[in-house]
Amino acid sequence: VLNQDETPFLYSLVFGEGVVNDATSVVLFHALQSFDLSHNNSSIALQLAGNFLYLFISSTVLGVFAGLLSAYIIKKLCFGRHPTDREIALMILMAYLSYMLAE
Repeated sequence: VLNQDETPFLYSLVFGEGVVNDATSVVLFHALQSFDLSHNNSSIALQLAGNFLYLFISSTVLGVFAGLLSAYIIKKLCFGRHPTDREIALMILMAYLSYMLAE
């Protein structure tokens, strides 16, 4: 339906919106998981909002850090001298590192 070559900006907007929705739902789930919602009052709502913002901002910072670290390591290594299986293994390990930092 959406061809990236014909409408790259629209494709980026749609893909980016989906990624933000997924990330927000995961962060909101983790924020709600730690609360006892049987006792509803205003302090619970404020704690939930604070916990959500903390998780959202810290996850974003860790994700940016892991991405920059991955880019730096991949850029500094000379991949022409090594077999491609090492490159693929390094990329998988860096993706796993960002996942482990987020959890």
